[in-house]
Amino acid sequence: MTCDSIMKTRFIALLSDFGTNDPFVASMKGVLLSRAPKLTIIDITHQIPPQDIQTAAFYLMAAMPYMPKNTLFLTVVDPLVGTGRGILWAKTKKHQFIAPDNGILSWVEEREKITEVRFINNSDLFLPRISSTFHGRDIMAPVAAAIAGGLPEKKIGPLLRDYRKFPYPRPEKAGNRITGTVIAVDHFGNAITNITQQYLSAKSIFTVSDRILKGLKLTYASVPEGEPLALIGSFGFLEFSIRNGNFAGAFGVKEGSEVEAITSLE
Repeated sequence: MTCDSIMKTRFIALLSDFGTNDPFVASMKGVLLSRAPKLTIIDITHQIPPQDIQTAAFYLMAAMPYMPKNTLFLTVVDPLVGTGRGILWAKTKKHQFIAPDNGILSWVEEREKITEVRFINNSDLFLPRISSTFHGRDIMAPVAAAIAGGLPEKKIGPLLRDYRKFPYPRPEKAGNRITGTVIAVDHFGNAITNITQQYLSAKSIFTVSDRILKGLKLTYASVPEGEPLALIGSFGFLEFSIRNGNFAGAFGVKEGSEVEAITSLE
């Protein structure tokens, strides 16, 4: 696509750390629907831990394959809101993204190549009054509505070559030993790692937080109530769980905790 092309869309997917007890999410949706009433808005999650950019990057990456083609992802985890950090629009072959320039888009390219990035600076698109603490409502939402309605890309802002990214933490393999890390803890307390099934065998032995677990299970119900287990979760990553319990809470596991797997030599 050229810089004059239009990526009109019906779908906007929201991801934030706002929670649902306050009117932040509703305010953003109100702006979107006031300007583009026919939009379909998808809530990925609003329960990202406050200011946790890495978890936001992971859930964005995890959700991407399941969204309709040309979804516009509007991601607002923005601890530097109101400062000099920029706001980005980016696109891949299948999707578009609006996010603060703080690394949230870092892992998009684990799914799809980013083909273009622009710095959002067209103030004609913003709300008339801009709060220094809520750019999601006053800048990102109205820009998203305009793009969804067919705004030409060149009117978003200038092309950008450099923006903030942090590397994806790939597992390290040495012989039959795999070292990885916990990259997110979900609502249930499951510890999700960066290790995918390709590195493992059914009889792998795992060490996490000084706890040893043997073998991959197929389901959370494959062990007795209250017992820990390892399995490949629905997004394709190794995770550690307790049947009807909270693994991360029980064993003090958190984002960044080291994980080790020894694969079967069979």
